[in-house]
Amino acid sequence: MVATASLAALALVLAACGDDGDDATTAGAADAGGGGDELSIDLVQPADGDEVGDTFDVEVDTGVELGEPDTGLHHVHLYYDGETADGEYDLVYGSTFTVERDLGAGEHTVEAVIANADHSLTDARDEVTVTVGDGAAPAGDDTDDSQDDSGGYDY
Repeated sequence: MVATASLAALALVLAACGDDGDDATTAGAADAGGGGDELSIDLVQPADGDEVGDTFDVEVDTGVELGEPDTGLHHVHLYYDGETADGEYDLVYGSTFTVERDLGAGEHTVEAVIANADHSLTDARDEVTVTVGDGAAPAGDDTDDSQDDSGGYDY
């Protein structure tokens, strides 16, 4: 009788766990995917193929809150031209950052990698290729040049 009661209780627990197991697997897969999604990064700007100036803004979209390492939050390392292994990078603690490095005119890659507070890198990364202009005025600034050519303001 005790054995029958034990078997019935075990069957009930297994049935309940079986349902929970299915939900847990789905939730676990979603959580694992969500965890992977949380540690994701998208270089929003500049877009792949954009032409940028000597200095340019980078905008990232991450699934985690960013902050300085002493906060314990993740942050972003920006690498240029495949130099990830050399350890030279810019630190990004928020969603935007102004690149002020002298990359020189021409094509360059910008890679954004989410780093842990201890600066160890995660697998969450995104890369774009940009062309740094030669210092010419961006398109649309011709009106400023024509004003200068007019000899100044007419008072």
